[in-house]
Amino acid sequence: MKTWIPVSIAVAAVLVVGLLLVSTANYSAQTSTTTQSSSGSTTPNTVVFTIIESDRGPMEGMNGSFYHLSESWPVIQVQLGDIVIIHIISENSSEPHGFTIVHYFDPGVALLPGGTYTLKFVASEQGTFLVTCLIYCLIHPFMDHGELVVEA
Repeated sequence: MKTWIPVSIAVAAVLVVGLLLVSTANYSAQTSTTTQSSSGSTTPNTVVFTIIESDRGPMEGMNGSFYHLSESWPVIQVQLGDIVIIHIISENSSEPHGFTIVHYFDPGVALLPGGTYTLKFVASEQGTFLVTCLIYCLIHPFMDHGELVVEA
């Protein structure tokens, strides 16, 4: 009877971690809004994303990029002309991480553990642009293959 208790706890822990991975792996908190003026013309969409940088847990890497090594991750998809707002949150335990988007945010930003940054720009050029960490660290290889996809 005593041996099934640790086994039950281990199985429950695996199930909880699995549920967290499934429920947060695609987390990007994307929202989009379009407004229409009284004259009938529309203003650009505002698209909001959240990028969580973490060195452990289900969000390890950028939004769980540690668990998506065979694909580009995260992928931020927007339309040409969209206003893009990206909230970057560092949940790292001990070291800073960076965030940059080639062409759109080349200088990038470095965030200390617990730091946040909000990036806002207009998606003015169509294409696929690299999203990466600009600081070398142990987890960096898991944070250097995201994409911003701007479609017509």
